[in-house]
Amino acid sequence: MRIQTTARLLRVLDENEKTVVRVLVSSHSFEDPTSGRSGDLAARLRVQGVRGYDDDRELLVALVESKLGLVKAETPLLCEALRRVGRVPGDYSSKLDLKLEGAQRADAVTKQILATLLETLEANIQGTIAGWDTEFLHDLRVATRRTRSALSQIKPVFPEEILARFKEEFAWVQQATGQVRDLDVYLLAFDDYQASLPAELRPKLEPLREFLLAHYDQEQARLAQALQSERFRVLLGAWRDFLQTPVPSTSIVPGAMQPIKAVADVRIRRMAKRVRREGRAIRDDSHPEELHELRKSCKKLRYLMEFFRSLYPGGAIKPLIKQLKVLLDQLGDYQDLAVQAHHLEDVAERMHAEGRAAPATLLAMGALVGGLLQRQQAARDGFSEVFAAFDDPQQWAQYKALFWTSEVHQTGT
Repeated sequence: MRIQTTARLLRVLDENEKTVVRVLVSSHSFEDPTSGRSGDLAARLRVQGVRGYDDDRELLVALVESKLGLVKAETPLLCEALRRVGRVPGDYSSKLDLKLEGAQRADAVTKQILATLLETLEANIQGTIAGWDTEFLHDLRVATRRTRSALSQIKPVFPEEILARFKEEFAWVQQATGQVRDLDVYLLAFDDYQASLPAELRPKLEPLREFLLAHYDQEQARLAQALQSERFRVLLGAWRDFLQTPVPSTSIVPGAMQPIKAVADVRIRRMAKRVRREGRAIRDDSHPEELHELRKSCKKLRYLMEFFRSLYPGGAIKPLIKQLKVLLDQLGDYQDLAVQAHHLEDVAERMHAEGRAAPATLLAMGALVGGLLQRQQAARDGFSEVFAAFDDPQQWAQYKALFWTSEVHQTGT
């Protein structure tokens, strides 16, 4: 929701031309990116008293109410705007809040999960196109990433020939939104970048900000074009049709008619074992790609646990998700800092080639890259301790208690 306000300040003077009351007259309009609706809100008049002239303020308020027929505004502007489009504060969240039953068919529940993700994605399209706030694009990308993870991890519940197209198209959406999100990250972190440098180098970094902003406009235009394209419109229409089509009474897909709890147990169990196996294989001399693969596995495990959270006791699964996020943050810092450092090296080369970076700016960027690489190494050094918490026997016993069936225990797997 976006609200635009135009205000004019008036002064009420006494016989000595001294201000005794201030009156702020404002008009307002709203635009809602989710619904695409817009309009005007009621104008407002705020009477502000001046110390020592309370009687004058009260008199003016009485005159306004009696002569102009105005009444006190009881509803905040935001609430009034939300009400105009049929919404209430707090009705949107990018977090999954699904209420699932373990005996439900796996294919029907998977469609329910995917439909919830589609709602989140669609709620952020207009705000992303307009570039109103970085959170619109962030939430759109998270919904897309979760959708892709669900398509690849909750299986087999749908025919693969049906999903192949959607997997390809949502991968395209993720790619199309990547450049702007990367620039968002750099621009949001820019003040921190400057603060990490010696004071004398901080002003030298400003040409980098200008360079990023110039390219941002170009990438935002490309992003808007992609999200307004026929390809994107057709994808959403076909995807919505698929999700709204009732599941068949019978299915030959192996996991489609299984209880969702059974499918969830198997998928989470296998991914948890993969995370533990990949994490235990990491050594001091392991290639960075191995940590990147581990991070991807951790994300898949986290998404599965979030999809199916309501199937398990909240007091048991919540700490596991929380601890997994700690491991993901550690791996994310390591990977993201490396990506930022290498990207800034590329940017420095481009700025130099285009004559847009003086030696002092290149020096400042070099110092920044050095600091990022130091922080990356610190994240790498801290990996063993963080992973050990995930691999702790007591922690692993909680995984087994939730996701390992009695048959699995008997076979010793």
